[in-house]
Amino acid sequence: MKKLIAVLMISTVGLYGCTTNPTADIAAPVSYTPAVQTTQQSVASQTNVSSEALVTSPAAFLAQQTTSDVKAQKILTGVAAVKEANKKALKQPDSNAYQNGIMTYDFVPGALYKIYCAPLNVTDIQFQPGETLVSVAAGDTLRWQVSKTYSGSGEARREHLMVKPTDSNIQDSVVVTTSQHAYHLMMYSTNSVYMATVRWRYPGETDLAQNFGEEGDVASNSVINAGGVNVSQMDFNYRADILQGSRPDWVPTMIFNDGHKTYIQLPDNVQDSPTLFVGSDATGGEQVVNYRIVGNYYIVDRVVYYAQLRSGQTNSTIVQISYGDNSNAR
Repeated sequence: MKKLIAVLMISTVGLYGCTTNPTADIAAPVSYTPAVQTTQQSVASQTNVSSEALVTSPAAFLAQQTTSDVKAQKILTGVAAVKEANKKALKQPDSNAYQNGIMTYDFVPGALYKIYCAPLNVTDIQFQPGETLVSVAAGDTLRWQVSKTYSGSGEARREHLMVKPTDSNIQDSVVVTTSQHAYHLMMYSTNSVYMATVRWRYPGETDLAQNFGEEGDVASNSVINAGGVNVSQMDFNYRADILQGSRPDWVPTMIFNDGHKTYIQLPDNVQDSPTLFVGSDATGGEQVVNYRIVGNYYIVDRVVYYAQLRSGQTNSTIVQISYGDNSNAR
């Protein structure tokens, strides 16, 4: 069955730390219970929704939501804070994001991108057309060879970094700054397994352009007023896979939580709103979970690790939502 990954993740740190799987202690669901919608507004009826409710920026969207019910969280400090942040920030290769030998990550500022290399093999790191390399800083410049090149010309010119380790079982951190972005790369050398090509796509930037047009329109939108949101609490470590049926028009484009609620963004032009089911494990039992619809967002009133979106009289189409790399959701 063909699967679709729709993962966007964010962090605000650029340091290397612990890489423990964050989903190791999350129990797989034994059943799925329909969530209770607390409003009657449909994603399909967006003509009466203001443009502020449809902003793509998670920070801007959260700034519009009430925060009166946010409870105090345990605050980590020092080394523990760094480890926890880097654990969430580390993004790994995913088979659903591969096309031939090209691994495409979703770009989010502050994310740490894991790249596997191998001696005697070159990994090609590609940047978007029109993006100019400014600087490359590496921790280990003796055992890692990095060179610059480019392909294409004019507006189609694309800059590349060619990376090759001189030995196996070594690692390095590389920071690449360009005319448009800063990339934090976590390089790992294996005996023989390597990633041939790595590139990025920039869905958040594309969505903003599609929703608001020219740059001046973005500036006039409430996106610029999102400073009150604690971006460091956002966790984008989710994936969406087509579990049953063909690809619907409502496959989520973004999923994240803020430590208290879960936000599922659907495309703007959804014809039929799917039904949300939330996973229940063997210990927690079935619980009533409320959600509401604001614009093209489903807002679930708790942090959800497993969920399904279903449509059709017999649930002929099912999209599975899972947290992290866990594959035990089905």
